[in-house]
Amino acid sequence: MKFKLYKNSEIFIVCPANVDTGGPMCLHQLADRLRKKFKKKVYMSYFPYKLKNPIHKNYKHLKIPFTKKIPDFKRNVLIIPEFYEAIEISKKYRNIQKGLWWLSVDFYLYHRFIYKNNSILRSIIKIPYKIIYLINKISYHYFGNLSLFRYLKLIYLNIPFYNVFRIENIDINLSHSEYQFKTLKDKNINSNFLSDSINNKYIIASKKISIKNKKDIICYNPRKSSIFFEKFIKLNPDIKFIPLIGLNLNQLITILSKSKIYMDFGFHPGQDRLPREAALLKNCIITNKEGSAAIFKDLPIADEFKFNERRNSNKKIREKIDQIFYSFPKELEKFRSYRKILHSQEKKYIGQIANLFG
Repeated sequence: MKFKLYKNSEIFIVCPANVDTGGPMCLHQLADRLRKKFKKKVYMSYFPYKLKNPIHKNYKHLKIPFTKKIPDFKRNVLIIPEFYEAIEISKKYRNIQKGLWWLSVDFYLYHRFIYKNNSILRSIIKIPYKIIYLINKISYHYFGNLSLFRYLKLIYLNIPFYNVFRIENIDINLSHSEYQFKTLKDKNINSNFLSDSINNKYIIASKKISIKNKKDIICYNPRKSSIFFEKFIKLNPDIKFIPLIGLNLNQLITILSKSKIYMDFGFHPGQDRLPREAALLKNCIITNKEGSAAIFKDLPIADEFKFNERRNSNKKIREKIDQIFYSFPKELEKFRSYRKILHSQEKKYIGQIANLFG
């Protein structure tokens, strides 16, 4: 399935205003590729509309035009992320071709939980979660990692009489990863793949790295972490952990070029960028088995580098870290095929765009 485009067709991409996270990055990247490689007329449409400066500073260099008006014609295309606000905006239009890009089913469920329910109902729904969370905390994570995202997914995916992912008047559903594709498929929703690509600066930097200059350092993303991992850090004070926060692209490349390990114990709502960027810069990757990290197609690394977040995993994780530090060249070699896949992602991404918009 593909969009029907004509010479006078225009493509409008809905995006949160003045935000720089994984989702907006994907949306701007798509607009950039459509304009430069496929010569399409593309506009960003930011929400909320009232902001005077909706373009985040990190995307201004792309010079993608933006508009508040979206002509509701059949020849045009409207691309919306799974953000609840964006889906509500799309309901205003009846004629335009609509593509819903599922960048994260987890965030969709969370936003839906926040915006569709009042505070009293939200509190009632969260009562069982709070009880289970407290028991898990007292028992030192006997039940593994628990999060509100995981709890909501358990609820919404098991409602027998209501398909929470079926959005009316969507022409094409787009899946950012195998994780999204499988989740939608389980709910009888077919979708086309539309992933993304790594910034070329990481590709260039990867060619200059010497593993002789690598240090016994572990990098991680504190924004997408877990209580289990935070406790793991405290249990291992002799290891140097560096949180990747408040850094620009060049600073990220500098740090990841020196570290040996990138650890990610977040909930993995899609194909996260940092694990891929770190792998390109010759880091060994250690993750949990949440979300897309549990799916080999999304994170094609050996199972020996993926762990359940349970208290009996601490020793095994520490042993793997020591093994990487001690035999880094040998352990890094196990990620060669993953790096090869990452080097070819741009070509694959362009092919996906061509199939949908060509």
